[in-house]
Amino acid sequence: MDLSKKAQVLIVSLIFTILFLIYPKITQSQEPVPNNKFGIHIISPVPKEASDAASLVNSSGGDWGYVTFLIESKDRNENKWQEFFNDLRRRHLIPIVRLATKPVNEHWERPYEKEYEAWADFLDRLNWPVKNRYVVIYNEPNHAKEWGNFVDPKNYAEVLDRTITALKNKNRDFFVLNAGLDQAAPHQPPQYFDEELFLQEMEKTVPGIFNKLDGWVSHSYPNPAFAGSPNASGRGTVRGWLWELQQLRNLGLTKNLPVFITETGWKRTKGLSSELIGEYLQTAFLNAWSSNQIMAVTPFLLNYLEPPFVDFSFQDQPQYNIMASIPKIKGQPVQENKTELTKGEIFSSIVSGQSYTISLTFKNTGQSIWDPSTSSGQVKLVAIQGAKELGLKEAAVSQNVEPNQEYAFTLNLQAPQSGTFQVVLNLFNGNKEFDTPRLKFTTEVKEP
Repeated sequence: MDLSKKAQVLIVSLIFTILFLIYPKITQSQEPVPNNKFGIHIISPVPKEASDAASLVNSSGGDWGYVTFLIESKDRNENKWQEFFNDLRRRHLIPIVRLATKPVNEHWERPYEKEYEAWADFLDRLNWPVKNRYVVIYNEPNHAKEWGNFVDPKNYAEVLDRTITALKNKNRDFFVLNAGLDQAAPHQPPQYFDEELFLQEMEKTVPGIFNKLDGWVSHSYPNPAFAGSPNASGRGTVRGWLWELQQLRNLGLTKNLPVFITETGWKRTKGLSSELIGEYLQTAFLNAWSSNQIMAVTPFLLNYLEPPFVDFSFQDQPQYNIMASIPKIKGQPVQENKTELTKGEIFSSIVSGQSYTISLTFKNTGQSIWDPSTSSGQVKLVAIQGAKELGLKEAAVSQNVEPNQEYAFTLNLQAPQSGTFQVVLNLFNGNKEFDTPRLKFTTEVKEP
């Protein structure tokens, strides 16, 4: 890299740092939290893919980036996907799940009758890595091959509406997103449907459908031919998400929907090298995607070594390293901290002047990993009441405790001379109390 290129990278890094210091937060689960919008689209739910994705999106100061991937209807294997979600939790990756049906010949089937119920049941059984459960309802239905070989905006609107209802009825933490649409599709029914007209038909079929969404998915590709300028604006560019939001406002959208660009990226050609694509990515993240309204950008795609997507693949390409070098922030997504007592109790009667060691075993029923190395968020058992009278001191975990695992806390108790005392206990993550009912015990001090 020559001196001028080094200077450009230094300037870009400095501007990124300033922008993230000014705009470090985004709304998630109704709470403003720091958000690392960098992500990547992956194909396979395997540790290698997750590891390479984490190295990319959590690099250069980043943490808790995003990964987009699909789950097919024939692959609703709870054990398989729970283990993958557990792996994402360990690597601090936030999943964006795209629903998919079943491929038949060269197209995808339409969802079968009441398939939304099957999806809701399956997805609700999984313990997600973070509180927000991001779900994208299928893919580019303005392409016939993505929707039963026949475009039908009315049918898609109905499916979307019913799926939103089914998911929300299961759990309000489902964060429901539309299928990304192809902005460049011509209007040639029944094979293709112009996006603007597609959106209009959706609104006519289910009035207010867009206000039922929690966020907006955009496929803001740099067209034409996946080779457009990162500085271009309007429909069919890296700023296509702005054009889409304007169409939604024209159709009555009143919500300020966060944007998820789940597909974007340049295709390598003779005139568009991986190095140049990396520079385009820098420019896009700094400008076109710098808005605080954008929650995640997951370019297509991490690793694919065969046609038709080999020229989009990041793996082992300079664009991977360039994107990894872009400064990021440490995301802090909301996670549920829950527990239940599985063994032990405070003695109902104790002898005055005696010392006791009490073991209480708790099961991690939440989403976070109890990590002793995190001083600011260390999980500990605290006596909210009775600590001073009985000499109870807080006890912290000494090892990682993942969801569905148990840990035995040890409390030391010194009995006073007399009296009856109520002990109130709960776990804390740093200074934040767990979202579980407090444990209450009553103990009486007796003479020897």
